[in-house]
Amino acid sequence: MNLKKTLRAAVTAVASFALIASGSVAPAQAANQKTLTLSSVINVTSWDPASADIGHGIVYYQGVYDNLILRAPDGSYKPNLATKWTVNKSATEVVLDLRTGVTFSDGSKFDATVAKKNLDHFVKANGPQAATMAGAKIDVVSPTKIKITLATANPDIIYYLATTNSFMTSGNAVGTAGVKTTPVGSGPYLLDRSTVPGSQIVFVKNPKYWDKSKIKFDKITLKIMTDVTARLNAVMSGQVDVALLDVRTADTAKKRGLTLTQYNVDWQGLMLFDRAGKINKALGDARVRQAIAHAIDRAALLKTVQGGYGELTNQIFSKASGAYVPSLDSMYKYDPAKAKALLASAGYANGFTLNMPAWLDPTMRAALSDYLGAVGIKVNWDNVPAIEFRNAMLSGKYEASVFQLFQGTAWVNFNLAVAPNGARNVFKSTNGLINNALKNVLADPSPKNVSTQMTAVNREIVKQAWFVPFYRLPQLLFSSKGVKVTPQAQNAVPYLYNYAPSGK
Repeated sequence: MNLKKTLRAAVTAVASFALIASGSVAPAQAANQKTLTLSSVINVTSWDPASADIGHGIVYYQGVYDNLILRAPDGSYKPNLATKWTVNKSATEVVLDLRTGVTFSDGSKFDATVAKKNLDHFVKANGPQAATMAGAKIDVVSPTKIKITLATANPDIIYYLATTNSFMTSGNAVGTAGVKTTPVGSGPYLLDRSTVPGSQIVFVKNPKYWDKSKIKFDKITLKIMTDVTARLNAVMSGQVDVALLDVRTADTAKKRGLTLTQYNVDWQGLMLFDRAGKINKALGDARVRQAIAHAIDRAALLKTVQGGYGELTNQIFSKASGAYVPSLDSMYKYDPAKAKALLASAGYANGFTLNMPAWLDPTMRAALSDYLGAVGIKVNWDNVPAIEFRNAMLSGKYEASVFQLFQGTAWVNFNLAVAPNGARNVFKSTNGLINNALKNVLADPSPKNVSTQMTAVNREIVKQAWFVPFYRLPQLLFSSKGVKVTPQAQNAVPYLYNYAPSGK
């Protein structure tokens, strides 16, 4: 194994880069700074609201669009374009009263007809979260009221309406080609002409916005920076106010006096997409997937790659989800001999090749190549542009990928990663137990039954090794003293509304 050598090289490179950066001094911030500059690890490729997704990308849409319901930092729900709402007992119907007096950036008005048009488009547009409202029917009850009738029960429908599913664009822009490149919203900010697609997104405050309390800055810039060392340099030199760093860059940022906001959201590990062996026959055998799980020393990875930041796990459901099973976290102990035996029993005594898009961290790539190579699995890392990593991973070209994914509620997590139509279930995998659990939740969406069914699902996917989680890891968000940051429950980065001048 060459992990120590690889780690030393990675740390030395980061330290050298940091020394170069430390020669520049971050400019002093005004007591109540008027601008905010964020670094972002992903790009936005379409402004169509139906393209909105959770995680890092949601902040782009929050700049220019309003959604019906606002999700507060603690995960609670508050009025936004909808002033109140009710959900029936079977979680199949939502009635929403809508705000009046809201105007889009093209001068048109928001009302129930526009809301229906947007939601109809969301259902049909096949965006990343479309499955959460598949087959939904939207009715205009009055100019200020709509009713959503779901084709199947959704216990977390309010979560989806408060995150990705209900960003509203002008009725003139819904479904047009133009809205993909030029957003037309009623949000707190307007897209500025200084925006450079693929490089930086610039918002300026919307002078006609209906809720002035959401506008904390005159201007917000999101600089797209996929490289962590570039983000470290940028936040230390004052080029950006906030940056998501990692364990190898965190100490340098701390020494510069930057403020650390730390919170747990994601699990990180392998997503073994091809559970039926469609493009890689080996992965169609559960014993092969189990062998991969036994081949990886999670504790060593946590120490060498994460510097000890994180918590070992074998499951994708969080402790707070209601589906967590403590005993599952020790199901796949590091055991190369057992991994080899499982491969042999599955007919792969001589190993096989696993194709994955190249994860951005070279230390992680080297570690996984070593661990899997030791049991006969050769990893082929396919280089893709960092900015396109997520799209490549989800394209169906690869049978597996390293990734980190947030841990939401049990039902949200299931619908994202496990359900047959889940956005991260690339090959639409399923089996009898998962299908039955889904059917049972739709028949009885009560919290107790959701917990029971999702716990059964959790046990099944760990047993079948659909995923090979390594650990739950904390987000390490560093900010300048002029900015106050409030984490967002169950999201990789704070929502755009969660930043404010600190007054320092």
